[in-house]
This record gives sequence, C-alpha cells and structure tokens, in this order.
Amino acid sequence: MDLTKEDLRNDAQTYDFSFERLKIIINGLKNALNYLSDSELSIDWWGTMDEKYEHESICNLAILAFEHYLKTTIEDYKIVNEEDNSQLYYSEPNISLIFILAKYLKNELESPQKALSHYNLNIHDYPVYNGVIALNSRRDLDEIVKQIKTWRNKIITIYYAE
Repeated sequence: MDLTKEDLRNDAQTYDFSFERLKIIINGLKNALNYLSDSELSIDWWGTMDEKYEHESICNLAILAFEHYLKTTIEDYKIVNEEDNSQLYYSEPNISLIFILAKYLKNELESPQKALSHYNLNIHDYPVYNGVIALNSRRDLDEIVKQIKTWRNKIITIYYAE
C-alpha cells in the first residue's frame, strides 16, 4: 500500500518531534520569565531593576530557539520547484522578524539598525525584548509557538500539494 500525499501531509503535520523539543525549551524559558517577574521584580521595592534589561537575555534564548526550529523546518521542506525559496519562507512578517532578530543576536547583519527599523525597533532600546512584544503584545511565548506551527503547516501543505 502506497502512501498518498494526503497521508504524508497529515503525518508530517501530526508528528513533529522537533516541535515537541521547542515546546520544552519555551516552557523552561516561560518558567524563567515567571520566576523573574514573580520573585525578583515583585520585591524590587526601590525600583532599581529594569524589567526590559532583565527579560532581554531570556528573550534572546527564545528567539534563538525559534530560529533553530524554523531553519530545521526549512531544511526538511525545501520546495524543489520554487526558484527562490526565500520569498516563501520569509513571506510571513513574524517569521521574518524572528530571522532578523536571530541574525542581530549573532552579529550577522551588515546594517543592524536599518534591518531593525523595518520593524520599528531601535538598536539602543532592547530590540529583542521589543521584538518579542512585536511578535505578541502580551509577550506570550506560547502564542508565538502557535504562529510558528501554523507557518510550518502552510509550508507542509505547499510541499505536499497535489
């Protein structure tokens, strides 16, 4: 019995072990953010802690985890018939923002301020923290994960088009 494209598509959308690993990583980062907010910032009576500064490093890790997952997805589902896959893969603004922020973190941008200003981010005002807010106004990492999963499902649908 041969598998149909529909079977392959459903299987690819249902079983994604990389996604499960991403959820574990993001869950740990959410716990770190919650701990920081509940335990550290809540007892800062003198107001000496800067929430953006404190959250920036955790947001950095989240962006790098998102980028790793997205790159894995791109490698798994390259569309052979497309001349320029980058247009397809960078078509979603939020996905593109994740890649820009990751490149910023890894110092891979020639002109970081120009790239960040496209998303109304300033290099001198916690760009990753504000980038996470641009991805989700409540800084809900689970919602960003859902957006990434939706994007992946679109790519799979195109990859296994009939």
